[in-house]
This record gives sequence, C-alpha cells and structure tokens, in this order.
Amino acid sequence: MAQRLTALEIAARVRLGTLSASDVVEQALAAAAALDPVLHFLDSLDVDGARTAARSPMDGPLTGVPFLIKSGTPVSAPIVTRLCAAGAIPIGFSTRSRPGSSAQTHGWNGTEFTRNPWDVQRSPGGSSAGAAAAVAAGVVPIATGGDSGGSLRIPASFCGVVGFKGTAGRVPRFRPDLSGLVTPGVIGADLADVVAVTALASGPHRLDPAALPPWPVPTVSGESWRVAYRAGLGGVHADAEIDALVRAALDAPGIEVVEVAPELLPVAETWEALYAADHGREVSGAALRAASAVRNHNATALADLFAEVDALITPTTLTVAPGFAGPDQGPFLGDPCWHLNVTGNPAVSVPAGLVSGLPAGLQVVAAWGRDDVATAVADHLTIALPSPPVFASAGAPP
Repeated sequence: MAQRLTALEIAARVRLGTLSASDVVEQALAAAAALDPVLHFLDSLDVDGARTAARSPMDGPLTGVPFLIKSGTPVSAPIVTRLCAAGAIPIGFSTRSRPGSSAQTHGWNGTEFTRNPWDVQRSPGGSSAGAAAAVAAGVVPIATGGDSGGSLRIPASFCGVVGFKGTAGRVPRFRPDLSGLVTPGVIGADLADVVAVTALASGPHRLDPAALPPWPVPTVSGESWRVAYRAGLGGVHADAEIDALVRAALDAPGIEVVEVAPELLPVAETWEALYAADHGREVSGAALRAASAVRNHNATALADLFAEVDALITPTTLTVAPGFAGPDQGPFLGDPCWHLNVTGNPAVSVPAGLVSGLPAGLQVVAAWGRDDVATAVADHLTIALPSPPVFASAGAPP
C-alpha cells in the first residue's frame, strides 16, 4: 500500500513540481469511485470541476490538495472559498445525517446509510459522516464539516481521525445563528493539517463579520501539561473500556493529571432550546432563560477550571461506533461534545486507540480562545492508528 501523504506534504510536492495536481486529483477521484459503493460517503462528485481546477491550480499553501465539502454547505461559504483560494481542490460533497432524524450519528446519501471504514456495519458518526469516512478511508486528506453539537468530533472519534471545533467564531459561518452553537471546521487524517487549514479558514468575513480575528498557526508547545480528566460531562459517563483507554493515554510523559473537575449541568434541554430558536421554532421565554442560566453556569465553571489546569480531557464519545443507522433511543453518544458548543470552548478529538478493533477518541478542551493549547495538548496525546480495513491504497500519491 502506498504511503499516505498529509495535505501539507501533497501541497509541498505540487509546488516543487515533483507531483502534479492532476495526478493527485485523479487518484482521489478513482478512490472515491471505488469506495463510495461500499461506504456511501458521497452526496455528489464533481469530476469535471475537479479536473478543470487541477489543470490550473491556484498557488498557495494547499495547492493541489483534494477535499470534500459537507453537504448543505454552499460553495460560497467562507471555509470553502478560503480553502480554494489556498489552492485546495473540491472534488464533491460528502454526506450528512438524514434531515429530521432523531439520531445524528449517521450519514445518508438519499438511498444508503454512510458506513464506517473500520466496520461497514457500523456508523461513521455524524452529522459530518461522509467527511470522516472519506478521510479515514484515504480518499482525501481533509474535508470540511460543521459542529453544532459534536458533528466534527463524533465522526472523527468513530472513524479514528481528527476533528477540531475551534472557539466559537474561530471559523466564520456562512449563515450566522443567534445561539453561536455552530462552528465550521475541518476533519483530517493529520492534526497538523487540521490546524493549518483551520488557520487558513479563520478571520472575519462579509458573511460573518463578527467572527474572531485571523488565527495564525500556533507555535505553543510544552514538555509538560496539567490536565483534569472526566469520564463524561453532565453526569453521563463513557463505557468502561473507553474510559480505561483514555486514562491509559494520559499515562504519558509530561502529563500531570490533577483531581479537579468542573461541575457542569446537563445541557440537553439547553441545547434543544437554543437550536430550536435558531431554526425558527417556538420556544418559551422560560426555556430560553433556563438555557441562558445553564450556559452561564457551565462557562463560569470551565473558566474556573482553566485557572488551575491547562486542559480538560474526556472521551469524545460514550461508546465506539454503533450500528450504521444510529441509535434512536438512549443517551446521546456524543454527550461530552455538545457541552462545549453551549459554552463555546475549543475542543479537538484525536485517536486514543482501539477498543475491540474500533477507534475511540479522546477530547481535549481548553479555555475560551486557547485553541493553541487544545491542539498542543492533543498533539502530545494522540495515538497513531493503522489504516482501517476499507482503505484506498491508491488514495494517496506514491
């Protein structure tokens, strides 16, 4: 199997002339055509558009890098236009969860559920399902997504890749909401890629002028970090095997686990009220006041925690990937994730290892605005995984 190149490595080779953008794109298109009938990660494929762009790629830090756009994201969205301006080439749109579904941990192309490359009978997570499946399977090194309740981090965890939700406003939105729940972002096979692409996509835009200032690629590093650990947030804990895996990952040089943790309130009703208000549904004043109180309590508790530690570590999800249709009942499997959409803190999911042959992720949370700390600690803790059983051996250039 050919060695998989990162997005930054692909771009460097294309700029040097040792690799052509057309060859990279053709291999990505071939991998998509070969694997989509198995994994169903595509909403649509733009063969002609990708080939045209590859013939005259824009010169930039992502020159020649193929990527997928999450279904429902317009090509005019800031994250898309900025990746294209950096030289990246969209090859199509990836799947998301079926509209109106009570379970968001799946993808749907209109006919088939999106499958997980680690086990095709399992969910890839959602709602950025196709993005995570395609990245994990080696079709593209990066893909765009959006995270309003864990939709970047949950599929990253289930598929064994990286998903990063920056501080609220880190990447401008194409349609700002009232609640601030949504943060566009990136799923990638490599953390450095995800950080670099997030930096390129950051900064205010005419569609979201209130977005945070441009975020340069962070240089923070550290030999030691003080972290707090929780097996879950809001009173719901991960399965014992997931808990044990993440705890083992923290037994690493330079990691000091301290016995302090935030007392966070459950956010299910809060998130539902804020999400409903954003989508024009009727919400009572009492529900919105209660949501505001929970948000303020949790934000303050996290601020107090980060006065004592560098980061908070949790499992990303409560279990490994469930059946591909997703559970319709029971606790939300991404419960550790949506707390951070409510408060706006940066959170990144990286692989922590395998449980019964399936990936599990650990989530690194940092103080509001300290995306640099979150990604630095994540880099310290991430575990390299092998390729999944369904993988495009031709999905990366030789």
